[in-house]
Amino acid sequence: METETSLHYIIRESKDTVEKSPLLILLHGHGSNENDLFSLEKNIPDNWTVISVRGPYKLAESSYRWYDVKLVNGKITINIQEEESSRAKLIQLISQITKQYHVDSQMIIVAGFSQDANMAQSLGLGEPNLVKGFGVFSGRFIEEFTPYIRNATALQNTRAFIAHGSGDTMLPKTYANENISNFRYPYHL
Repeated sequence: METETSLHYIIRESKDTVEKSPLLILLHGHGSNENDLFSLEKNIPDNWTVISVRGPYKLAESSYRWYDVKLVNGKITINIQEEESSRAKLIQLISQITKQYHVDSQMIIVAGFSQDANMAQSLGLGEPNLVKGFGVFSGRFIEEFTPYIRNATALQNTRAFIAHGSGDTMLPKTYANENISNFRYPYHL
C-alpha cells in the first residue's frame, strides 16, 4: 500500500472491530524490505494492527534503506539529513494510520532490526508523545541523534526492549552494551 508520505507498507488489521487496537510498526534492516519482518505478525495477538514499512531509499530491486551509512576513521556515521527525512515520513505515516484504521494512538510500538532498530530508537527517544515504546533488535546507539533525544521527564513512560545476537558480524554485540549503557542514564528506560 502506498501512502501520501511516499512510504510503502503492508498491513494486518486487527480482528477486533469494536475496540481501538494497539499498533505495532515493524522496520526492516538495511538492504531488505517490508516483507522481511512481516512474518512476525503471526506471533502478535489478533487484536493488534501490524504494519511493516519499506525504507524510502532504494538500493537495488527489493532492497531499501532509511539513510546512508559510511565508515569514517573506523566509526560508523550516518547521513543525518536522510535520517531526519525518513523519521519525518514515519511520523506522517503514523498519523495517517491512526486516522485511517481503528488504532489506539496511545498504544503505538515501533520495532526494527539493524539500521531500522536505530530508526525505532530515534522515534522512541525523540517522539515519546507519539510512541509508547520501541524495540531494538541488533541496533546501535546513534551519537548523531543525541540532540533530538527528549529529556528524562518526557521519556518516563516510554518503554524500550533491546536484544542483540552474539553472532552479528555487521553490528557486534559491543553495540548492544553501548545501547544499554546509554539507556541507564539519564533516560531510565
